Amino acid sequence: MNDNNNNSIQLSTPALDLLAPANRFVLSSRLYGSLHRWWLLLGRYWWALALLVVAVLVPVYFISASLGPAYESKARMWITGKLDVYEGRVYTEELIDFLGTQAELLHSPVIENRALAKLKSGPLKLGDIAEPARLAQQRSFWGVSASPRFPFKVKAVEGAKSSTLDLRAVGADPVATRVFLDCLMDSYLEFKKESREKASDRTLTSVAGQVSQLEKELEAQQQKMHEFQVSNNIVFLQEQGNSASSYLALLNKQLATLHTELRFLRALQPDQWVEMQARHSDTAVEQQTAGQGASQDFLASLAGPQLELFKANQQAQLLKATRDQLSAFLRPQHPKILKLNEDIATQERLAQTSRDEALKQMVHRRQAVELEIQNLEGAFQEWDKRAIEASSKMADYDRIRQDLQRLQAAYDKLLGLIQTVDVSKKLEQENVGILEQASPAVSTHRTLKSLAIALFGSGLLSIGLLYVLSLFHDDFTSLTELENQLSAEVIGQIPSISLMEANGQPGIASVQRQRFEFLESFRSLRASLLFMGNGKPKPKAILVASSVPDEGKSTVALYLAATIAMANSRVLLIDADMRRATLHKFVGVAFTPGLAEILNRQISFKQGIVQTGLENLSFLPAGEPDLNPGELVLSPMWNRFLEETREQYDYIIVDTPPVLAADDASTLATKMDGVLFVVRGSYTAARMASGALDLLRQRHARVLGLVFNRAISSPYEHHYYQRYRDAYHWKPDKNGSTGPAGELLPEAANR
Repeated sequence: MNDNNNNSIQLSTPALDLLAPANRFVLSSRLYGSLHRWWLLLGRYWWALALLVVAVLVPVYFISASLGPAYESKARMWITGKLDVYEGRVYTEELIDFLGTQAELLHSPVIENRALAKLKSGPLKLGDIAEPARLAQQRSFWGVSASPRFPFKVKAVEGAKSSTLDLRAVGADPVATRVFLDCLMDSYLEFKKESREKASDRTLTSVAGQVSQLEKELEAQQQKMHEFQVSNNIVFLQEQGNSASSYLALLNKQLATLHTELRFLRALQPDQWVEMQARHSDTAVEQQTAGQGASQDFLASLAGPQLELFKANQQAQLLKATRDQLSAFLRPQHPKILKLNEDIATQERLAQTSRDEALKQMVHRRQAVELEIQNLEGAFQEWDKRAIEASSKMADYDRIRQDLQRLQAAYDKLLGLIQTVDVSKKLEQENVGILEQASPAVSTHRTLKSLAIALFGSGLLSIGLLYVLSLFHDDFTSLTELENQLSAEVIGQIPSISLMEANGQPGIASVQRQRFEFLESFRSLRASLLFMGNGKPKPKAILVASSVPDEGKSTVALYLAATIAMANSRVLLIDADMRRATLHKFVGVAFTPGLAEILNRQISFKQGIVQTGLENLSFLPAGEPDLNPGELVLSPMWNRFLEETREQYDYIIVDTPPVLAADDASTLATKMDGVLFVVRGSYTAARMASGALDLLRQRHARVLGLVFNRAISSPYEHHYYQRYRDAYHWKPDKNGSTGPAGELLPEAANR
């Protein structure tokens, strides 16, 4: 696909994959197979389903007939509008499933009993609505308590896409039924009104109790507020709190200034005085912090010692420079040098004296600052306690005042709610009204309705019974099931028809007189065997087997041999079922001598083989064995017999006992070129067929394919078979061997 094509869309979802032709045909085939199985189960167990329907319908009919006539009246209610006469709304109803709630309430026992009591208190007599004595006797006859039951049946249904309720009442009396339905609607409206009034009364009682409790709490809170105001001056507390806050802020500022100055004094060295003094004198600062101002004041107090120290240091430096210059020309003991040394020592002593004086003043200043900080911290703690005490009392006052306001608001709200509930109780409007009064009661066909419901229920039970029966049947009803369950290829299908024989001729001549579709199925099976080589030698010795008896393997072996013989091939049909021989009856020969005598070496091969009435078809009966047939199958004469007959015949068809019934078939299968496995439709169990095939594969037998015998087809397929037979059926001339159809073959010939 071109990637540039933006309009192309690839669909790969599982739902769309089912629409593919291959998958669609597979699903159609499986669906047809399932429907076909249900159709066969219905044809097999129709009597059980009929008994089930009768067992349900008969009791329902007698019970419905014994209940007597019934009359039905109809009415309608609807959701009405309201006038909005006040802003607040106290009584409300849930809008979720509103109509469903109304319908449930209308046919609840409470409303029905109220309506019945209202009906009895009306102009009608009690006997008109009471249960008849005959009905009570019938209820006792059916094993039900004869106590009076409710005489009416009520049903409320929501209107489709509307806010209406359709009501129906069924009773034994037409007049009483109609009046009861009206009483039911009136009782329902009265019940809702009483519910509102009860809800309003309960609300008023509850709110009044809460108002009384709030009133007590409000009085207690007011008393608490009064006692607090008497014991405390609120205005003074507020002013005290404000002044304490201002004074604490001032103390905090002074403490910050003193702490800054103290840290400055502790960090300052005497040698830095001159430098700091010169920097602060030369730099003009418009705005200074509190700490900087304090340091400048302190430096100003040290101006005298600083000046003396500065002069002494300066003079000492000049003298040292002069000495250094003269030392280049004069000796150290020169009078000038000695004089300079004395002057330098004098200036250094003067500088040390000035430094000591300044250090003493700095120590005194630091002690003064520390003492001032200690005093201010004591004052700060004292005023901080006062401020906290004032704030705590103001907080208590605010809490008492807020509690009082909250209780007052709740009290006022509940008083307003009492008035609203009282007004709502008097002005609340009903939101459900009567749209149509009860109509005249008409007769209802109770029996027909009950029978229809019973018929529908019995139909569901029948479907469930068929489903349960299908779980216990694992036979094959269609080709699709056969292909899905067994891992072998189906090479032939034999339709389920009745076999016919010629009048007075029970022999092999009746082979050509069978129905068109039956013979065509064997021709198709013959073609499958003829073209089965695929480059390998075609099978000549073919064993026909099945899993259990009565699956039609003998019939398949006989007609397959006859069909191959009619194609000008020399065929030998061997009845190897020495336990239950049947083919000799159809061929019309004696069952002995035969295969058993040959294997016992009592006769030769040629003495046991007989000719049939069909050209190219020879037959070897089963014979009468002296030993167990299972022992004869292992005789070495079998191999010699097969070697000689392979040279004389084109095909050897061997009929054997069922695989699961005796070991003869699985033993002989290893000596044959292949095995045709017969499966009978609607008879062979899947577990049996699978077990027989597994046994053949364990013996390393070659399974040529499956033959689906008595394949049950639908009537639709029978219709097409009829068309094919009429169009393609071959009719010989008067001298032909084919004649009119005769009677049915014996049942044993179809095993």
